[in-house]
This record gives sequence, C-alpha cells and structure tokens, in this order.
Amino acid sequence: ILSVLLAAAALVLGGCGKKAEEKAAAPAAAKAAFHIGVVTGTVSQSEDDLRGAEALITEYGSVKDGGMIQHLTYPDNFMQEMETTISQIVGLADDPLMKAIVVNQAIPGTTEGFRRVKAKRPDILLLAGEPHEDPLVIESAADLAVNSDFVARGYLIIDSAKKLGAKTFVHISFPRHMSYETLGRRRTIMEAACKELGVKFVFET
Repeated sequence: ILSVLLAAAALVLGGCGKKAEEKAAAPAAAKAAFHIGVVTGTVSQSEDDLRGAEALITEYGSVKDGGMIQHLTYPDNFMQEMETTISQIVGLADDPLMKAIVVNQAIPGTTEGFRRVKAKRPDILLLAGEPHEDPLVIESAADLAVNSDFVARGYLIIDSAKKLGAKTFVHISFPRHMSYETLGRRRTIMEAACKELGVKFVFET
C-alpha cells in the first residue's frame, strides 16, 4: 500500500513540485500546465482538511489566478445533499487541464462522482482520502483510496487505555458511522479487546 501511495504521490506531487519550480522561473503571466481538483469539507465540518487545501493554494496557486489548484467544499449536510457532492466532483472534469481529483474526506457520493468522472475523462487520476464508503465500494472507482488502519486501532486504542489505567472504555458514536464497515468492525474489535484485557466496554450514542 505504501509503495502505491508513494507512486501516486510521485505522479501528483512530484509533478506539482516540478511545475512550481518552472512557475517560479517563468514570467509572472505563466499558467499552470495542468490542474488538480481538491474537494474538502467546510471549516465547520473538517477544518484540518480545509486548511490543507488552503496551504496547497498558497504553495501552488489557485486555478483562477493561473495556478494549479481548484478547491471546492462539499455541503455540510452531505448525507441529504449527495447529488450536490456528486455534481461538484463531476464538474471538475469539465476543465480540460484537470489531471487529478483528490477528495478528503471522501464522503458518501464520492464513488458515484468518481464513476461519472471516469466515464467522461478516464485520464484523470482519482484519489480518495479517509473514505466513508466501504472499502470495496470506493476501490471500485478510485485509483487510490487511503484510510487509517481502523482494524489495528480497534485493539491498540484499548491496549493504550488499559496501560493508562482505564477501567472503563466508553465508545461514543451514532448510527451512520456504525453502518460503515471499517468503523463497525473497529467497534467489534474494541469490545473483544476490552473483554480480553479486563476493561469494561460501554457504547453510547
């Protein structure tokens, strides 16, 4: 997985670095040779993702100013406005210079958006960060999907809590997250780890 990630990073970020160097050496009027679409949540949903996109724009420039980053935010109420998310992702493919689309977090609707992009523009590289859709679903459309190792964390979080002296572990979540394969599996592992390590497990919504 790391090898594939590094290869993808070399394609996208390596190209970005080269173009950034060329841009610095070229006259101010020079335009980016290709564009990268970045889709994130808003500041109220996922501030870190948004700030990351802003940092990319600072380094590589916005498309509207002749740079390479086209940044969009998906709706805060994305579960009820999935079609908006899909259309935003697909709309990026209308740019003839678009060569990669990164969605982080890859909320529900990303898979369908990616499928429609591939139907229009199979040349665009599609990257999903922290997908909310099940692994086999997002992997059917994305060129690369990267997530935390929720399976391992199911045990490691409980093990760490035990070492810190915890007697009870409270898992707080809600039905939509528990419907995700990765998060649901992590909860099951947490329960088993608590039983094995002698920690009381409590689930709350």
